[in-house]
Amino acid sequence: MDQNQLQVYMQNNTLDQAVTLLEQERADAEAKGDKEKIALASNDLGVVFLLLERTEQARAELNRAHRLFIELDDAAGQGRATGNLAQLEERAGNKDAAGALYMQAADLLHEGSAFADEYTTRRRLSRFYLTKGATLQSLSENAKALAVKPDANAWDNFQRWMYSLPLKLMGVG
Repeated sequence: MDQNQLQVYMQNNTLDQAVTLLEQERADAEAKGDKEKIALASNDLGVVFLLLERTEQARAELNRAHRLFIELDDAAGQGRATGNLAQLEERAGNKDAAGALYMQAADLLHEGSAFADEYTTRRRLSRFYLTKGATLQSLSENAKALAVKPDANAWDNFQRWMYSLPLKLMGVG
């Protein structure tokens, strides 16, 4: 399920229908033995369960997706599932676990060349650091995010330079 489809379900307040559709997709994939589609459906189910605040079901689906992506040697898929787990942990108040998972997700997404998702994850990690008062780490993650942003423009490059400047002056970046 792509972002547009998910937004339609959210706008129409029909996330339960999305669960039914995704469970059917997963069952079809299981019948065919298609691990990639099982992993994708489990990841999407985890996201929908998270939106429905069904935390334990979300955690189970996201962990399942993560394990399958590891078996498939799919770094980008692992990164997406890990990033979704990070959001789950952040919402559950497990800040330390969330931070570690965001960092792991960003690295996996970079390894898997999923730069748009890496950009989003690094921006989330930057905001996460700000909530903890870790300004330098936040600046660093913003600069890293802008370095991988697809279709970066001159303004993005200027911002990246601005975020990197204090880090370089302090000998950190």
